[in-house]
Amino acid sequence: MDNRLQRAAIVFIMNLTGAIAVEITEYAAEIRDNRKFHNSIEEKRGGYGRKLRSYWEYGIGKTLGEILYVICRKQRPDSVMETGVASGISSSHILCALETNVYGQLYSIDMPSWQKNQSGWMIPDYLRNRWHLTQGRSSETMEPLLKKVKEIDIFLHDSGHTYENMRWEFETAWAYLKTGGLLLSHNIDYSDAFPDFCRYHDVEGFTLGNLGGIVKA
Repeated sequence: MDNRLQRAAIVFIMNLTGAIAVEITEYAAEIRDNRKFHNSIEEKRGGYGRKLRSYWEYGIGKTLGEILYVICRKQRPDSVMETGVASGISSSHILCALETNVYGQLYSIDMPSWQKNQSGWMIPDYLRNRWHLTQGRSSETMEPLLKKVKEIDIFLHDSGHTYENMRWEFETAWAYLKTGGLLLSHNIDYSDAFPDFCRYHDVEGFTLGNLGGIVKA
């Protein structure tokens, strides 16, 4: 990706949010030019040593993180839920958008790791006041958490990518997703869970590489 969002990414965001291209590019420039955010990320990377620095390229990635930021800036969500945290690239970008919005909370679910405090280790300290981490399997923790939160504006799947787990998470989150809310999924190329869900609910799914998105009508 160069210094601007690629056209395909802009169209993907437009389809999900109704934002116009100028608005999207402005939000993208906003996160790209946020030195406090990037300096905080680099400080975290430096502080965790070589063993964990490799996680920078793992999971959602920096480019898709930028897309999540733009979506959350445009949608101004009250409640965002994600499954799968790893180093916290997605979490950091979502939280940065919420902080800039001065509104919203992020609820994350991640499996406990062999590395103490690994989940979200890259998330800047100044963004953690809006972050709520639940550790455990999504199949055991997600529904109780949804019942507690009651409604969500955005759901992002990025945990176990088996067909069964993806369909279960999609169905479970869908019941708590507000009208106009977004269901997002990383790694939709791992199985047919995303297109099957779209067909079952008769909804249009938008894709950008291995990222999928649906608007709940």
